[in-house]
Amino acid sequence: MSMIYFDTDVLVNFFVEQSREKHELAGRIYENASKKGSVFMSFLVLQELSFVLAKLNMPMSEVRDNVNALALLKPYSYQTGEYYRAVNLAERVGFQHFNDCLHTAISERHCDELITFNKADFSKIQLHTNLKITLL
Repeated sequence: MSMIYFDTDVLVNFFVEQSREKHELAGRIYENASKKGSVFMSFLVLQELSFVLAKLNMPMSEVRDNVNALALLKPYSYQTGEYYRAVNLAERVGFQHFNDCLHTAISERHCDELITFNKADFSKIQLHTNLKITLL
């Protein structure tokens, strides 16, 4: 089965309508992948998602419920090899993008595709990986 890694920004847009277009697109893409059982979840995404949802003033109980629902997908904790791959990528694109490099390293090992709205950072990372990165 083909697995898809959703960058945190896609899930933020799925849960919070900041832009109608992004909210609807994130919803369609996520729901489609979910129906196919192809959503890959990491604890890194859950950590970032809980932080961003709280910053966007989502009530704490909703943050908890949303993150816990995604935790049912059996999130993955990254390993040493993925950390060092992220360091390698960060040396090429800048350590200010380290979490994006870590998302990429996890995806390279476990997924067929990474989907993101973050064109600025992932267009740089894309030059240093064979992973399919879909820039929305």
